[in-house]
Parts: sequence; structure tokens; C-alpha cells
Amino acid sequence: MLSSILDQGSYLILSDFERQQQVLTLARSLIFEGVEKLNGPASRQELEQQGLSLLHNVLAAEQIGPLRDLVMPTLRPALLEMVCSIGRLLGIDDEFFVDDYTILRINFPYLVAKEASRSAENPGIGRVDESTRKQSVASKVVDPNYNPKAYHNNEPPAAWAHGAHRDTWTGHSRLGVNLWWAVDNVPEEASMVFYPGTLNADFEPDRRSLYLAEGYPLPKPVKMSLRKGEMLVFNPEVLHATHLNTTSVTRLAISARINPVRPRFSTSCFYAREFWHSSTNIEAGHFDRVLRFERNENLEPAIDRSVVPPKFPQLIELEADSHDNEWKRVCESVKIAEGGKLRVRFGNENVLLIRTSAKLHASQANCPHLGVALADGFHDEKQLFCPAHGLAFNLQSGLSSCTALRLRMYEVEERQGDIWMRATNRASVHVAA
Repeated sequence: MLSSILDQGSYLILSDFERQQQVLTLARSLIFEGVEKLNGPASRQELEQQGLSLLHNVLAAEQIGPLRDLVMPTLRPALLEMVCSIGRLLGIDDEFFVDDYTILRINFPYLVAKEASRSAENPGIGRVDESTRKQSVASKVVDPNYNPKAYHNNEPPAAWAHGAHRDTWTGHSRLGVNLWWAVDNVPEEASMVFYPGTLNADFEPDRRSLYLAEGYPLPKPVKMSLRKGEMLVFNPEVLHATHLNTTSVTRLAISARINPVRPRFSTSCFYAREFWHSSTNIEAGHFDRVLRFERNENLEPAIDRSVVPPKFPQLIELEADSHDNEWKRVCESVKIAEGGKLRVRFGNENVLLIRTSAKLHASQANCPHLGVALADGFHDEKQLFCPAHGLAFNLQSGLSSCTALRLRMYEVEERQGDIWMRATNRASVHVAA
């Protein structure tokens, strides 16, 4: 199992494993207890009646951090034991290592989270053992290029979602195996997004966000739902992202990480997750013995390879006012092949032309969520996927699964071998015969 994950980028969904029910029961009870400590017994009773997926009805986004502080210290020993047993299940017979950085992922529905205050934590913030907290803070490195607030368009951190990335880009170890465990049911539109076939492909991160840079077209994203208690085991070097939670439920999951060998870090990131537990210590009940693998002493050898430059669809600039509602000739029809894309600067607007087997479609070129360029996103006959967070937009209407996120569509038609386009206030695309 381990070799297929590390060498081929495959993944597993575990639905029945050692300590599963015991630790799941503990995690859920600690969340209920935490809500009671923060907001009183009536809030706990309401949550027990409604279910954990409606946590956002009884907990403010600003209380996500305090809830994590209440849950994780008590949960940590049991979680480490369970993770250790998963390592053995994967076939690791010798000593291995478990990352001290564990995350209770609480993703409120996007439309709820975007109204939160800026003091709330983002869903990807984890916790380390109390004994290593000071060391972790003291060793924090600041890179002047890294600016996640700008990437997230200054939205409240509670609404943040991971863009497509490899974990080594974000300070995690080489040869790691990620465990992503559903504390409650996780629907597709609130789950993770994977890009199959990207394990060994050449991509570059954007230094501002540590997510995939623009100019690298992606395959069709794979989204998977998980039932309560199921665990997704995957290779984090396969490009993956967080699907923007466009559902009406809170996503609750716990993530941890195993390294079958001594952790080593990529030179591509300015920081590293340096604190780890040995399986030997965990199995002996020594949960407070944390090892430190300092980044500078555990860097992988630099890989000498040429950087693959990004590829962008052709850009055509029209000297036209996009608001005058006049038809404008764009280019010859042969400029865009079946399955292809073409970028158009139409006055002060950026437009993306997409040709399917039957039609031409024209939409705004940037995702209305964070402004990410849609040219890298996969499209089929019906949908265009945002390459950042997997959100799918209907090519006819511009609608997505989120009522607040909709593409502006343009009218487009072909006349005697040429493509013509005009702006319209209508949401649907008209394609002439």
C-alpha cells in the first residue's frame, strides 16, 4: 500500500481501522464539551440535536481558535496512537515519524465564513505540542514574498481555502503520507480536490501564495465525499486543494502526517515543519517526547533541473469599449481549436473564449471568488473548473454551486470563418448556428 501511494500517487479510503471508533467518539465529545465551555449548555444541546455539521449555528468563527485550544491537547495522545496504528497498517515495520503539527479543520460554509471578523483563524491552522510551541514560534521565518492575505483578496481568514499545491512547497517533508479524517460527513462540494497524473509533472509555485503559479493547465479535478469516520490516505505531492465550501454545512476533519523515514525538506520553501514524534515513543506511551529535525540540517539535495516555463493561451486585445453593446470581430475561427481556450482583452475586461465540440463560450476570464485566472482550469462540454479551489461554473449560465459566485457571460458567434463577440447583461451565452 505504501509504495503505491509514494511511487504512483494513489490514494486509499479507510473505513474500518484500529481505534477508529474510540478516537472518533473522543473527538466528537471534545467538540461538544468545547462548545459548552465557550457558549453554555444550551448551545451544546442545540448542537447535539442538529448535528456537528451545523456547528456554525452555535459557534462564531472567532471561536474556532479557542475551540481548537480546548480540543487538541486532550485529543492529541489518542490521535497519535491511532496515526501510529495507521502507519503499521500501511506496512511500515520499522521506526517512522508522525508530524507534531495536527489540524482540526473547521470550514464554515463560505457564505457564513466570509462575513466573519478578521480575528478568526483560517481553517488550515494547526496545533503543536505545548512543549514545542515556544520553539516553533521562535524559529518562525518570514519571507518578504509570502503574502497569503493578498492571495485571498483580503477575505476574512475563516473563509480561506487552500489553492492547488504540493505540500513540500509549503514546508512539509519529502516522502510524507497525509491522513485526512472526516469527523462528520463531508460532501463533495466541501471536500478536497485532487489532480490525478500530477505527481511527477513539472510545476512551479507562486512565491506569494506557495500555491500553483498561473500558466500550468490542470486536468479534470477529482472530488470525493467522505462519510463520518472515513480516512483519506494520500500522497501530498499530487497537486491537491481545498474545495471552497459552497454547501450549507460545516466541514469537520482532522489531518495528520506520517513520514516512513527521517524527514527531509525541500529547498523550495523558506520554512519547514520541524517537530515530530517517533513511532517508538508513541507506542511506548511517551507522547511528550518531541524530536526536532532542523530544516537547515535536513534539506534534501538540490535538484538540478530546468524550470518549465508557464504556458498561457493566446491573448488578443480589442480596441473596443466593452460597454457599448456592439458586436466586435475577435479573430479568425481557426485561432481556437476544439477543446482550446483563447484570452481576449475586451476594453477594460478580460474574457476567456472556450471551444467545446459543439459550441463557443465566452465568460469573464477570472474567477469571481479570488480573481484567479480561469485559463488553467479544466473544461468539458458543460463546465469550467476554477484551478484554485475546484469550483465548477456552468458554461451556459455562468452559475456555480454558490449563489454569490457567478461568471459574467458574453455573446459569441461565428460568421464566415470569424469569431464575433459582444458584452451582454444576460447570464446565458448565445451561439449562432
